[in-house]
Amino acid sequence: MYDISRGGFLAGKKTYITAITGIIGAIGAYLIGELDLIQTFQAVWPLITVAFLRKGVEDKL
Repeated sequence: MYDISRGGFLAGKKTYITAITGIIGAIGAYLIGELDLIQTFQAVWPLITVAFLRKGVEDKL
């Protein structure tokens, strides 16, 4: 139970998985026509930023 409360094998990877899932979702929405290119970029850019910010914080610790 202790391992699950600390994140288990996903410890430190949850942010990246969330960002990748969001990027795939935005690209999928673009491919089926739900989003145009600008909306896709507006959805993907913050997700990429969060992933790089997480990496920067991780490296400092």
